[in-house]
Amino acid sequence: MPKIDIDSVPIRTNSSYPAPFDASVTGRSSQRLGDAAGLTQFGANLVRLLPGARASLRHWHENQDEFVMVTSGTLVLEEDSGETELSAGDCAGFKAGVANGHSMVNRSDAEAVFLVIGTRTDTEVAHYTQDDLRMEMSGGQTRFMPREGRAPADKPEDGAGIFAPISANLTEALVGGRFEAYRAAFHMPATINPRVGEGYTISTEEEMRQDYALYLQAATEQGITEIDRRVQRTFFLSPDVCVVEAEVHFRNAAGVTLVEPFVTTFRVELRGGEWRIGRVISSLGHINWTHGLSGISADMKFELD
Repeated sequence: MPKIDIDSVPIRTNSSYPAPFDASVTGRSSQRLGDAAGLTQFGANLVRLLPGARASLRHWHENQDEFVMVTSGTLVLEEDSGETELSAGDCAGFKAGVANGHSMVNRSDAEAVFLVIGTRTDTEVAHYTQDDLRMEMSGGQTRFMPREGRAPADKPEDGAGIFAPISANLTEALVGGRFEAYRAAFHMPATINPRVGEGYTISTEEEMRQDYALYLQAATEQGITEIDRRVQRTFFLSPDVCVVEAEVHFRNAAGVTLVEPFVTTFRVELRGGEWRIGRVISSLGHINWTHGLSGISADMKFELD
């Protein structure tokens, strides 16, 4: 079997949890080793936790088995039934359908790493035993809802289809220099959040113009002529709130990539009959760059990330 070059596997720091639950896994990063190997029957992720970080909300799965093995450091396995300290070489398993919520947390003063393996299924329901949250997955869509709530009976619109005209407006604004297109992409108030650190809210037309002018200046100075937002996944929090996770590519007129592709999460909301962005979550480096506070390094990364 081909050896996986772990160093070449992208490191992911984003979370699929909706706000405010996404903040609970700050300090977690992961690499999807199973995806790198092209595996389709089960997933295998290498997860790193900084001191104080948590791997997930406490949860259990109806249809998917899970197996974890600590590879370095010390972690605490929290379960509804109690706690167990796990060191390098220790492992644990969680059978599908057993209603015992579990999570891994790093209470030590050093980084800890573990491998998690889980079956892939077409449908799934995850229960979060300490939070008012429930996840349902079906037909390629992941949807979060209150613990006791149920998904709407009618099928929601396609998330990628909803996002496509919004993405087109953003590109037209930043490449074509049209503020009207930028304004048409957002509801107000709109919140801009880094994954780590404080965000800000745009509440007025003037604040929107100021934010746009800074972003346009950064894009123009960098020579960006093409912006490609590749939707990775979407899920609905409710019939009128869709979360879109997109990988963003910046290129110049020669087709040269100007910065390493990065992931941005858009909370798209239906208000007054129109789908627009209500919240953006991106890297701190990207947000600082849009405001002219940092640049792009020689190795094609946002500075201050």
